[in-house]
Amino acid sequence: MTSNVERTMQAMDAWNRQDLDEYCTIYHPDAVLHGFAPVPLDVAAVLEGYRAFFAGFPDIRFDLLDSVSDGETVAMRVRLQGTHTGTFQGIPATGRPIGVEAITIMRFREGKIIERWNQFDQMSLMQQLGVIPTSPA
Repeated sequence: MTSNVERTMQAMDAWNRQDLDEYCTIYHPDAVLHGFAPVPLDVAAVLEGYRAFFAGFPDIRFDLLDSVSDGETVAMRVRLQGTHTGTFQGIPATGRPIGVEAITIMRFREGKIIERWNQFDQMSLMQQLGVIPTSPA
């Protein structure tokens, strides 16, 4: 039997291959996702954001840094890495590499994610793209 951690790793692999059809198989049809916008979203809305990421960072990938699970809940700390070679959120390509950490917590029901919470370091991303100045040391 496949564990929820193994399912999550398979989904991460599909995301890294930009295979969103396979990636979506981890989600329950009624899944609610928090932290991607000011209000909770469904999977279809989050996929639009992923497509925008793929357009702006065609080589984007997730790398797992840490994970913990109690069976029904899986928490992961990941690092996104890529190169800004396409337009992203109206920002023309800069050619800059980015590396941003995120934390995601997923609650499973019957082997599918029913609810997910995501924290992403958007400020660091914008600083790395040169949109927001970094603080002086």
